[in-house]
Order: sequence, then C-alpha cells, then structure tokens
Amino acid sequence: MMKNISRRAIALWAMISCMVSVSQLAYAFPTPTTNHKNLNIIEEVQINHSMTLNEGGWIAFDLTNLIEKAGVTYTDAAENIGKIMNFWQYDHSESAEDYYVADELWPMETWGYWWFNFADDEKTTFVADQWSEGSWGWTGGDVTLGTDSVCWIFLGPYGGAEIGQKAHSKLYAVIGEDAIQFNIDAEIIAQPMRKLSECTIQGETTIYTNNQVSNGWNGRPVRWGLQEALDSLGCGLVDVQFMMLDADSCLNPNYTATAGFWMEPDGTLSEYIQGSKTWFVEFNSSNGNLNVGHMPNMFTGDGTEVCQGTVYLTFYDDIYKINIVMDVIPDRQAPTEFIEKGREELYLQGLANHNDWSVGYNVQIDYERAAELTECMRGDDLVLYAKYPDGTWTKETSTTVPYGFWLTNEGKFCWYGNEGYSYFFENVNGGLIGNWGHIPGADDPGTSYRGEFYYVNEANGYYYTVDYLIDFVEEIAENTVVGEDSITVFVSAEGYITPVDITPALTALGIEDSELPEDAQWLVPSFATLYAPINDTGEGYVYDANGNTCNMDTEEAANAVYRLYYHADEAGFYGEEWADFAADTRYSIKQALAYNGKYYIYHITVAPGTIADDITEVTTPAQADGILYNLNGQRVDDSYRGIAIKNGKVFIQK
Repeated sequence: MMKNISRRAIALWAMISCMVSVSQLAYAFPTPTTNHKNLNIIEEVQINHSMTLNEGGWIAFDLTNLIEKAGVTYTDAAENIGKIMNFWQYDHSESAEDYYVADELWPMETWGYWWFNFADDEKTTFVADQWSEGSWGWTGGDVTLGTDSVCWIFLGPYGGAEIGQKAHSKLYAVIGEDAIQFNIDAEIIAQPMRKLSECTIQGETTIYTNNQVSNGWNGRPVRWGLQEALDSLGCGLVDVQFMMLDADSCLNPNYTATAGFWMEPDGTLSEYIQGSKTWFVEFNSSNGNLNVGHMPNMFTGDGTEVCQGTVYLTFYDDIYKINIVMDVIPDRQAPTEFIEKGREELYLQGLANHNDWSVGYNVQIDYERAAELTECMRGDDLVLYAKYPDGTWTKETSTTVPYGFWLTNEGKFCWYGNEGYSYFFENVNGGLIGNWGHIPGADDPGTSYRGEFYYVNEANGYYYTVDYLIDFVEEIAENTVVGEDSITVFVSAEGYITPVDITPALTALGIEDSELPEDAQWLVPSFATLYAPINDTGEGYVYDANGNTCNMDTEEAANAVYRLYYHADEAGFYGEEWADFAADTRYSIKQALAYNGKYYIYHITVAPGTIADDITEVTTPAQADGILYNLNGQRVDDSYRGIAIKNGKVFIQK
C-alpha cells in the first residue's frame, strides 16, 4: 500500500512538474501597447535636460515601478528593453498635417536611435523621425537596462540648434498596457567659459599648410599629430572638445563654422560673414581630421597672403595648443609630367561578405619617406591620385570624403554606382589612408584586388606609388612574429652550405623536437608583410639584385644573381651563385620560418665565397683561454651550435 501511495505521489509530482514546465514554456512577455491613447499611465515623471551646442548628455529613466506593476522579472525586462522604450513619432501618411503626432509610438528596437525634428513655435514639441535637414537632436547608442532597473538614453544637439532654444517631448516605457510617461523639457544652454590662464597647456604643435585659392570653403585635410595630442592630454578622441579663444581670452566651444571656427587672417575669432576675407579650421570628432579653408573669391592667391591662428583640444582643464599657418597660394594645375620617386607595398585583409561599408581604419603608409622623396616644401602636402582605366591621372573624389575614390576590380578609378566598382580608399589626416571598404555583403572568400594609388607633389609632378593587395578571407590571419635573427650566408659557384643553428627559432615557435615538423614552412617575402612558401621541390628560389624571388624555370630567372634555401639535412643554408658578382658585393633579404601562425624572421646578408674566405672579417679573441666565442666575439657556452672560435681557431660546433 505504501508503495502504491509513493508511486501515485511520484506520478502526481511528475504531472505537476510537467504542468509547470509547460506553463513556463508558454510564457510570453506582455506585448507593449504602442497606441499612446490606450495606455494605462501608472506614473508621470518630469525630466529637465540641458545641453550645450557641442555636447549632449545621458538621461536616466527609472523603470522600477513599471516592472513591479507588470509583474515581470528584471531579466525579461532587460531582454525586451527595445520594445519597452517608445517615443512619439510623426505621422508619415500622405494625408497627415505637418507636425502631427501619430497615435502609434516608435519603439527603440525598430531603429536603434531616434532623430528629432523641431515642431512649430506653438507646440514646441519634438518627435522622433528619421534624419532630415533641420534635425535638432538625436539619441545614440543601444538602449540597455541596468541592474537597478534604470535605462540610460543619450540626447544631444545637431544641426541648426541655437543657444536658448527649448523643446518638449514625451517618452513612454510600456509593458502590456501599463506605462510610465516621461515628460522631457530640453534646452540648449551656453557652455561655461574658462579662462586660458586657468588651464594647463600639456603640449603644442605648429602646422604649416597651403590652400589653393580656388579651393575656397571646400578646404583640405591637414596632416598633423593627433595621437601625440591625445597622449599629452591622457584621453581618447571621444573625450576632447575643440575650442578657440574669444576676445576675453576664454576658451569658446561655440562653433562659428560647421564643426569649427571662422577667423580673421590674423587668427581673431569671427562669425561667418558672406564676402569677408576670412578663413576657417574645422575638427572632425569621429576621426580627428583637421580641415582648413577660406572664404571664396576674397583672396588673390598671389602667394603673399598668410593666415595664422590657434585652436585648442581640451580635456577638462588640460589643453593642447594647435598653431596653424596657412598660405593661400595660386592654383596648381595637374602636373603635365609625372615622375615616380619611390614606392612601397601595402597588404590588407578584409572579412569576406562583410556587411558594413567600412572594413578597415588607420592603415598607414610611410608618409614621411614619401614627402622626402617627392621633395615637398613647407606647407605642401601630397595629393592622392588614381588612374582611370585608360591610364590618365585623376584626383577627383568619388566618395563622401575629400581625396577618396571608388575603384574597379582592376584597381582603376571609377564613380560610385558605375559598372565594375568594388571598393574604396579614403584619405584622412593628409597622409593616412584613414578608411577603406567595399560594397556590403560583397567579396566572397578568396576574392583579391590588386592596384596602385599615388601620392603626388603637384608642385613638381613627383609621386610616390602605393602598390596594394587586398585579400578577402573568412578569418583575419593574425601572424605573430616571435623572434628575429641576423645571419650571413655565403654563396659560391659550386654551391656552399653555411651552418645555421635554428634552435632559437624552434624554441620561439614552440617546436620541441630538433627537427622541423611537416607543417612548418620556410617562407619568402611575397608582398609587403605577406610571405609565400618556398616551392615544393625544396630547392628554393633564385633572387635578383633587389631581393625579388622568381621560379628557376621561368624567363625571369635570367636576371637572378644567386639561389638560396635552408637545407634541413645539412642544417644550414645552401647558397649558389646564379651569376658572377664582385667579391665586395653584399645583398640583403629576408626569410621566415612559420609554424602555427607564428613567424621567426631571418634577416640574411648574402656574401660571395665561404666562411673560410670571410673569416678575416671576424675579430677573433687573441687569447688562448679555452673560452668559446661566436663570430661576433661574444662569449657562449658548450650548448652553442654553429660557427665558433676557441683559442683563436675557427670551427663548426654541432
């Protein structure tokens, strides 16, 4: 009997458990009512929000009472916060009157953020809408719910906002039919001014630039040391403000240009006045670009007009001083003759089928070398050029950023939307490729683009070539250099083995055995930072005088000077003359030993002859002290493997 009761109890408990489980599985979060006329307002909260022209702020929305009233858990509320938070929105129907507030609210999850447009003077109500001209403010970032049941949303100014403007809006937090109505009164206020004397100058720079007279207010990006400024201030780009001194020597954050300040030629702060002989400096807060330009048709461009002024990056009471000297110069026509003065290779990887326009940022070339080789003078910056498919040169921009362009699969300039356009480069900070990208969702794994673009000194036609290769991959390869070594390898007409102990490389690569595993590879420079495996025959490549490799069986091999590869059986590098070269000739190349995503780089000096021939170049210890030395005269112990010196005698210790 007891057993039967136990069995029934167990069965009953199982049934109850199943019922609970089914109930739990069937639970659905109460769908928020989106018609504000049908809401049960359980609480009204007044929020007063002040912001400056350049800075917004975070607003706290406490949802504690709503969550308790609705009887939902914090976890459920947090997971559905995008449905809970709702703004008023415009009625987008054709029959709707201007500024008519729609019955249906706009939940956060449908857009991710809201733009707000001004309503008329009587209503002074702003409602959520997509961006348009005249937008007043916006909220940014994903909405999240803190563990204290407080939701934070950012509201900041945009566009034509002016100090003293006020506006009103409503936000509803909704669960089911229950809602909290937040009444928001926002106001644009003047930012408190600080005297320059009250702040600490942490760094200073002077920038020289030229602006052609016809550029006018298009302006041009100025190359400058953004990172040095941020390091001096001890903050990031998002933390700084861009300011200028007013007549009272106060740091003024109120822009008179789109994102900066108009000035007199002597640097005095000015308003925008059509037809005035003024110039401007603007700061791009998203990438740190400085852009300078001038009022059109007010400068002669005779080469004698110089504008100079000072702007500041500020972080609380710390400031970085930026002096700018801009020469307004005559227009320069595109050079009639282009002369290459140098080049470099650029290798990039992008994620295949990446769904964003932008793929990579802050890709940098050796701008200083480019400027030196092209003989840039004071104030001159190099101008980014590309070539049309017919080979003609152009500096036209086909992107939203000055000095940027779309390119075809063959690496030629084209306009956005033209047949064959695939990817783009955009120049930032005057000498950086600030951004590159492609059509979202395009470029399958294995897609590659190869081309060139050029940095041109328009004063003399000298240019610097950037030879680039882009590979689209499923996963970005992060090859790590774990060590480097410099060695000398000898070549002879008959072929010669230079003993090289690769134990340090094996240790650095995490290879425990003294022999190379099958998946370890010797690589040779193929393109920029890209290395390629040595051919399967194990006999290596032949090299020309510039260190370029080519297959021995091709016509290019006729220009080769020597052959070089690592001979595992002989534990050394095999070197063979491919052509005669003088006894005092030296060549420099690199090879890499790669294993499991790690590189060990060998910087190799190639010399004719043998170790015995070259031993006179080694300074050997004269003393017969029985101590072991390497070729550099450094003391080593008995574990050392390679060319060694002991008691003045040279030998190979294996």
